[in-house]
Parts: sequence; structure tokens; C-alpha cells
Amino acid sequence: MDKDILNRLKSEGNIKNDIVVVPFESIKTASLQGIPEKTLEIMLLEEGFVPERYERNIGTFGISGQLLLLKSSILVVGCGGLGGWNIEILARAGIGHLRLVDSDRFEAHNLNRQLMATEATLHRQKALVAAERVREINASIDVEAYPCKFDDDTAKDLIDGIDIAIDALDNNRSRRLLFEVCRTCDVPVVHGAIGGFVGQVKVVMPKDPHPLEIFGEDAPDKGIEVTLGNPPQTPALIAALQSNEAIKLLLKKGHILKDRLLWIDIEHDEWMSLQLR
Repeated sequence: MDKDILNRLKSEGNIKNDIVVVPFESIKTASLQGIPEKTLEIMLLEEGFVPERYERNIGTFGISGQLLLLKSSILVVGCGGLGGWNIEILARAGIGHLRLVDSDRFEAHNLNRQLMATEATLHRQKALVAAERVREINASIDVEAYPCKFDDDTAKDLIDGIDIAIDALDNNRSRRLLFEVCRTCDVPVVHGAIGGFVGQVKVVMPKDPHPLEIFGEDAPDKGIEVTLGNPPQTPALIAALQSNEAIKLLLKKGHILKDRLLWIDIEHDEWMSLQLR
């Protein structure tokens, strides 16, 4: 039965730019016969056919790369400013499994910058709203929402089975825990932080020192964002760079921000690659 459905889908494909693209509606219809959309998409990609939703990814990721993304799992810790934009990009990229963690609810002061914050979602739990958004974008993705704190009691279970963690946190205490538990679990972390016009991004591999180790125990729990705030454009930019690093890690690209911290000041248009010692 699965083979018959797959053959029918393949027969409905159209050649576009030297790849065979299977229409979105065909996959939706086939999934009504009991085979999950994600399973159908994986089966198609394994045979060199491209689900229409990923057509514009293929020139960059390749068919094998898209297949890798669909079989990958990412944890996003924090579903607010950085987290919301990361979640949006990762869902559209076709990351097959997203685990979303945030204990907060949307408040009016989030409306200026947090993608999932709308007048309709105020006072709702961020993780649940974010999961709904993922399902609206890509029903093929397995998405888990955890409206809980990321702390000593939950961290290990939340990281279990994950390929990469995205640091979208707003405090260094939780960040330090994320770095340390991911080191124990052999999971890379894509770090991001913002404040005013300034942001930073770094990939922290499990065997490498993380930024808070380098800065020592005296690193404050909060940074310049306390006084400068967070305008809408900075989290969107830094989250795009974080998602890009996560995708490059999954695709095994050689050039990642592993040994450097990318520091950006978009007020003065300065981008600096800093060696941390």
C-alpha cells in the first residue's frame, strides 16, 4: 500500500529546474490514507523527489541536505524575541522535530519584537503559541511544547534525543546550565544574545569552553539589554544568524562560528569576529 501511494505521488511530480517536484496538495491528499506527511516527504526525498514545500530550499541545501534536516531534532530554549524568529526559520527550513521550551506568557511589552506576540496571543503561554505556529507553517514537523522552566530538574530530559540546542534565553544563569548540560550530553549549542543595536552569535561545541567560562563567575545575570532594551530588528537579525549556524551544523558545513564570536553593532554597521581566550 505504501509503495502504491509513493508511486502515485512520484507520477504526479513535475520537472522544475532539473528536479522533480511533487505537488503540495498531492502529499496532503495521500496523507489522508494514514501515512504521516513527514513519512511521505522522507520517502520521496530518499528517492530523489522533492516535496513542493521544499522546492526553493534545494538549490542551497540539496536533496540529501533537505533529507538530513527533516530527520533532525532541535531544542529551542526560549520562545520570545530570539526564540520566535528561530522557530519560524527552522520550521520553514523543514527541521523534522522541534522541542520548544518557555515557562512565560506573552505580555504587552513583548509586542514590539516577539514574532509570536500579537494582541490575540497576549497572556497565552509562549511555548504553546509557538507550537501552534509551527503546525500552521509545516504540519509535517513533529513539535513538542514544554511550558516549563529550564532548570536543574528539567534540563537533562529536555535535551535528551536532541541534535542541536538553540540558546534563546534572557539570563546567564539558565544559559550556563544549558551550556553545561549540553556538554554532558554531547550536544552543540548555538548561542545568541542581544541588547539595543548590539548582538552576538557563537557556536559552542561540547568539548569547547563556553563564553560564560571565559568571562568567569563574575559574569552578571543580565547584560546591556537592561538599560538599552530590545528593539524589533536586533532579535530578528541575530536569530537568523543562529538558525543559519544550526542548519550549517546539521548539513556538516565546514565554516561555522566555532572558534569565534560574531559581534554586531547595527547602529554603526560594525561586524567583528572575535577570538575568545
